[in-house]
Amino acid sequence: MAAFAWFESRRKRNGKIPLLDIDLFKDRNLRVGTIIMILCYLIMGGGLFVVSLYLQSVLELNAFDTGLATLPLTVGLLIFSMLAPALTEKISHKKLMAIGSIIAIIGCLILSHQFRLDTTPLDILPGMFILGAGFGFIMALIVDIALANIPDESQNNASGITSIGESLGESMGTAIIGIILVLGIMGGVSDAVDMYIPEHSGDEAFESDVYDYFQNMDSVDTVKENSTVENILDTITRESMGFIMIVTAILMAIIFVLIVRLKDMKI
Repeated sequence: MAAFAWFESRRKRNGKIPLLDIDLFKDRNLRVGTIIMILCYLIMGGGLFVVSLYLQSVLELNAFDTGLATLPLTVGLLIFSMLAPALTEKISHKKLMAIGSIIAIIGCLILSHQFRLDTTPLDILPGMFILGAGFGFIMALIVDIALANIPDESQNNASGITSIGESLGESMGTAIIGIILVLGIMGGVSDAVDMYIPEHSGDEAFESDVYDYFQNMDSVDTVKENSTVENILDTITRESMGFIMIVTAILMAIIFVLIVRLKDMKI
């Protein structure tokens, strides 16, 4: 990306037409707005991947039921993204987006306590809907405010930048959130061993064996025959998914800070 930016800047200095005008990034709203878009799509892409993984691997739902369980997020996003443009007549873009980020943080905090072995799709419905509602405010308005100060002749170029942000964030989401999930699982294994098998506390080899056991098990139902094993798996599930949601809330807090840095549009 750095090499591409240098090449395009060099073309413009030499009087040639660049594929991408790097000077557009001098505009704060476009620069910050693109970062916000990357983070939003990173959270959505990675978050949906992890939640779907939990629903299918832990709760053992089929693909159709998994889709139904994650539908509240889409419904919340759809409803509030339709409401946002109408609300801009009374509330500025910047304030609505800031409100959206706060709503999304609340959704993440609610979800951080919902993922267990006995969780049902109805348990995660409120948190998923609230998270989607927060994203609805941001997604509906971010492109408008990012392109607010861009001249008409550069609008196509700038909209291409925002599209790149969407694709980049979505593609990065699964990988980055996946890494965070693994870290959360390892932390959950360590805490579960300390709590339920204290004689092996600090034994990294034993914790690795526990991790491998749960990775290779055929069905979650097989662990319910042993209460200790069930408690360990419940702790791992709760802490790893809770960790994901806390990290997501932190990313949403970063988005809130970035929104504050935007120059607001006139109502």
